[in-house]
Amino acid sequence: MAEFLKSPGRLKPASTRPSTPPPNFGLNVARVLQDGPDMFIHSVHEVEADRDVWVTMSMVRRDRSGPMAVKRQVSARYPAGDGYCAVSSAVDPDPNLENEGALNKAQVQAFIRMVVLDGETEHLDAFIDRGRFVSHSPGACCRPEGYGAFVARRRPRPGLVYHGVDEMVGEGPYVAVFSCFDMDGATYRACDLLRLEDGRVVEHWDVIEEVAAHSVAHNDEA
Repeated sequence: MAEFLKSPGRLKPASTRPSTPPPNFGLNVARVLQDGPDMFIHSVHEVEADRDVWVTMSMVRRDRSGPMAVKRQVSARYPAGDGYCAVSSAVDPDPNLENEGALNKAQVQAFIRMVVLDGETEHLDAFIDRGRFVSHSPGACCRPEGYGAFVARRRPRPGLVYHGVDEMVGEGPYVAVFSCFDMDGATYRACDLLRLEDGRVVEHWDVIEEVAAHSVAHNDEA
């Protein structure tokens, strides 16, 4: 479920393949999800005023012996003027749902299968609440046209090869999806963080990184 760079309303990061790695200090952690042995971390590093902002989304997995290792990580640098929004609405798990995270992951998987892969856009309203939807994508944060741009970026098109989901982590109302895609000969890794209410997406964050094709392990299972 990747954010496609050459689409309406999408601002390309300052650097999708950074010459230097993202900083490993001074990070502000915006969101942490725990899903069995997997932990998702959404972090933002804001350097000095008027400088670029680093955004990183990672998945850390704990093995049976206890140690943890980073299994997925997508980082990108964005211009400070884009106003990256990492904050979310304050929400609590739904007490009426026995396993809210698993149900929301299943709903996101169905969205990927039906809308992203099969292009069945007539089912959009079953997966996205267009009346409450808010996009936090850099350069377009909280703008009214966010819904249209979000939908447009997920339609099948020439030059786009979507390789499916690499990892998915969910807890409560949040689902994080790591994926990869090719666009016009370039390969990208992406992570989308979604918040759902009543089974439909109401908020969205993302980060995209251009990578060498051989560095991505594709997994076509949605």
